[in-house]
Amino acid sequence: MKVTLDAEQLAEAIAAGEARQRSAEAKRSRPAFAEAWPGQLLNNHTNAACAEMAVAVALGLKPSLGVDVYSVPDLDGTRIEVRWSRSRNHCKVTPRDVAKGRLVVGVVGDRPAMEILGWLEASDAPERGTPSKEPPPCWFIHELAWERFDMLDERRWKLAAASDSDCPKNS
Repeated sequence: MKVTLDAEQLAEAIAAGEARQRSAEAKRSRPAFAEAWPGQLLNNHTNAACAEMAVAVALGLKPSLGVDVYSVPDLDGTRIEVRWSRSRNHCKVTPRDVAKGRLVVGVVGDRPAMEILGWLEASDAPERGTPSKEPPPCWFIHELAWERFDMLDERRWKLAAASDSDCPKNS
């Protein structure tokens, strides 16, 4: 499924990506995977925020686009973790995604045009993915291993009312 962000959506997502980069720099965070060229990390942050925006648009949800939100879902009120990648076969799922019961949505593309590859339960990643050969531990999901995005229904992605209060808001 392809989603092209409009000017307002694109501006909001780019601002969130830039804020994420500034936060990482201020904290002197070390990336899990080294920067291959100058500006790559900023590009990754902005494309990841655009991917989250695209998934929110596709599901008809208000985007969250928080900064420093590693322990909460990418979209408020859901258990969705959005993963953007440059490569159709390298969206990653982490052990934290599995432990938190996340539903992972894979996205590729370059802003403003994003393509949602599909979704999967994070717990299925060890069977469907290829383990990373280098730290940190994760599984890379092949483009054919995703479930069809149009088959994702609200009952699957929505947080249960009882667990909603256990999850801080993503802002």
